[in-house]
Amino acid sequence: MRDPPGALRDFYEGEDRREEQLCDPPILAGPRVAPLVIADLPKKGTARRLYAIRFLGKGRYSRALPVLQQLLGDDEEGDAFRVEALRAIYQISPHRAGQLAPAYGYGHDQLARVAVEIAANRDPGCRTRTYWRAFRHERSE
Repeated sequence: MRDPPGALRDFYEGEDRREEQLCDPPILAGPRVAPLVIADLPKKGTARRLYAIRFLGKGRYSRALPVLQQLLGDDEEGDAFRVEALRAIYQISPHRAGQLAPAYGYGHDQLARVAVEIAANRDPGCRTRTYWRAFRHERSE
């Protein structure tokens, strides 16, 4: 087993991975690396931040909810980050995402489209990657 700081370093600095494999180091380290990812998430310059958000959602790390909600509510944040934050919240807690969605369901941007899907109790297009796909370096379907 890798140590959490080593897995996090590999996540941020690792090269020569296909896009679907970018989250593999934290997926393989699992809950031991989640607190480190959560701590770095508010830092806007963090490498692979979008993939960090996806990792937290895929892993359903409920401890990430406060920072994901903060990111979602930050109008200064890039749209892609806010969209992924709402999707991650949905993966962790569909109920909480359903409570938040009405506030973002207006307009024609991607955030509004995802919010409308959640408000209608439909999956908003969450990406998943299993531990075993990461372990075997398999491509996602």
